[in-house]
Amino acid sequence: MARTYNQDCILAHALDLLGERWTLLIIRDLFLGPQRFGDLQAGLPGIGANLLSKRLKELEEAGLITTAGAAGETKGRYRLTETGEGLRPTVRTLMKWSIMYFMDRPEVSSAHECIYSNDLQPDSVALAIEIFAAYCPEASLNYVARIIIDDFPYTIYNMNGQLICRRGADAPAVATLQSDVATIMQAFRMELTLDEAKSRMKLNGDKNALNHLLRCIVHAEWDADSHEARMLEAVV
Repeated sequence: MARTYNQDCILAHALDLLGERWTLLIIRDLFLGPQRFGDLQAGLPGIGANLLSKRLKELEEAGLITTAGAAGETKGRYRLTETGEGLRPTVRTLMKWSIMYFMDRPEVSSAHECIYSNDLQPDSVALAIEIFAAYCPEASLNYVARIIIDDFPYTIYNMNGQLICRRGADAPAVATLQSDVATIMQAFRMELTLDEAKSRMKLNGDKNALNHLLRCIVHAEWDADSHEARMLEAVV
């Protein structure tokens, strides 16, 4: 990395590595799965090809991403290494903090409008499902499911109390939930009851997996005294 804070501080060293503009957004987009250069550029409006090339080279040199194809995976796509994947909890926490911070600000902002938008990209909604899943972990329920958001498929892996989402429909799934951006965002914001949300979704497959997915998305039916409900009230 060219610039440095020159601080004898472990946070400063992390920011030397990750603090440049676009870096964390590239990593965010790769959480959902490998991407080609053109896909990354299309998903990051405003970044030029030269700057994207520079950031990708820096991340590859740092050992956070690679273009080496995994077993059964097409080469030539950028994907996170195990070290890069280790940033997922940190980025999730930062995104949760951002929701709480901007919702609590008195002034209207583009961030506030984003939270109340029903016109986000499906990738953004898929990552939001990961964020809200942290409020309702199911450590004893392991499953692979499919979520289709505005005709874009994602595979959900809920394993050992951790839920992650990946683009595509490559793995066999025990359940499928099909919906749209507006329904899921309204459910996140507790503007829909469980019955209202379900009436706008297509659901089939394993009931336990579907019940957990619905709990991660639809918050209006939660026990008002539960820890999760109190946390959500702080967010929305």
